[in-house]
Amino acid sequence: MTTLTQNIHQIVSLTTEEKVIIEKAFSSIEISKGDLWVQHGKICDQVGFVVSGKLRNYYIDETGNEVTCYFVTPENFISSFTSFLTNTPANENISALEDSVLRVISKKDLEELCEQVSKMQIFRRVIAENLFITMEKRIFMLQSQSAHERYENMLKDNAEIILSVPLQYTASFLGITPQHLSRLRKEILK
Repeated sequence: MTTLTQNIHQIVSLTTEEKVIIEKAFSSIEISKGDLWVQHGKICDQVGFVVSGKLRNYYIDETGNEVTCYFVTPENFISSFTSFLTNTPANENISALEDSVLRVISKKDLEELCEQVSKMQIFRRVIAENLFITMEKRIFMLQSQSAHERYENMLKDNAEIILSVPLQYTASFLGITPQHLSRLRKEILK
């Protein structure tokens, strides 16, 4: 059993036969550091499971600045979900922060997989629910916490992200400038 089917098996109990069917439905891709997996303006028709590496979901604001929405680490699913679900161009980009390996499945193949393994419908619902929770937490963070609180919470919950991604991406995720993030770091170290 790979990390893909282990991850799915934690949510819905799978038989050995179902695991084999799922493994065959997903293909592997490699994305080099800096390359885009999803590009703004293009339709995203895949969902990916991160086997190794790290990716960043971001958009370009009206002033040309990159705004980081979230980071995705191994054993998590990623997609431009709105584009995937509505078959419309993506509003964001997803790029590899380091060389990454993904297991991917197209929308068409996922539909067929759900017909073969009906439990995958439950899994799809759980993925959608988790995405909703992630986005709700991000909105709450940006609207109700100070920059200091946001940084402290990120240190507590995602210290490996802070240590492994460029400062400007972390600052963008926190909704502050890199200079403000540097000041926060100095304050916390005192």
